[in-house]
Amino acid sequence: MKTKKKRVALVTGGTRGIGRAIALRLAEGGVDVGIVGIRSDGAEVVRRIEAIGQRAHAVNADVSSPQMVQSMVSSVENALGSIDILVNNAAIADYRYSSAWELEETSWERMIEVNLKGVYLCCIAVLPPMLRKGWGRIINISSTSGISGGTSGIHYAASKGGVIALSKALAREVAPYGITVNVVAPSKIDTDLFRQYAPGKKRTDTIKKIPVGRLGKPEDIAEAVSYFAGEDSGYTTGQVLVVSGGY
Repeated sequence: MKTKKKRVALVTGGTRGIGRAIALRLAEGGVDVGIVGIRSDGAEVVRRIEAIGQRAHAVNADVSSPQMVQSMVSSVENALGSIDILVNNAAIADYRYSSAWELEETSWERMIEVNLKGVYLCCIAVLPPMLRKGWGRIINISSTSGISGGTSGIHYAASKGGVIALSKALAREVAPYGITVNVVAPSKIDTDLFRQYAPGKKRTDTIKKIPVGRLGKPEDIAEAVSYFAGEDSGYTTGQVLVVSGGY
């Protein structure tokens, strides 16, 4: 990515895995980064970003809470300045249910609250300054499950499919204001969450199905996000970039 001006990014779920890789990649591109976690304080990522030479600020928040989202945005703005780039990466998965008819309503509700409502809340929280400046980049992390249905349950697929639809609709609304909204849809990325889902033989069997012959790395997703976050991607909006190794 290229930045012609000083930019500030907010990365939700930025303390580990894909989010951590995104935060570091944006910092390498010259961006100051606010990172949001719910279980981790983000101190390690802040140190890494500062070692790169960029400013960083970490905050804990549950993105499904409107009050916490407003508080986290204010915290990052006070520390780093108004947010130019939003990466909605925070999400949950729940592998306890093998069939739709076994799914508990509470699990459905929590999945939609975090994975879809959380994206909506974060978007509307950062849009006012973007609209005033006439520039902004919103990158939402979905999943190939939101396109194909996947193997992680109907609640996960529905939430991630909703992220794609939300992004396309929002992209149309904000395009006249110099703001782009795009989606990165990963599949089979080697994270703690995937290791929990596919240990041992299941992991090996999954790799055999991926044409490039390996699992994706968080850095693969970070590179895709970096393109959408850059100055030169202003003519690309409402798009879904699948990063799956051909799976």
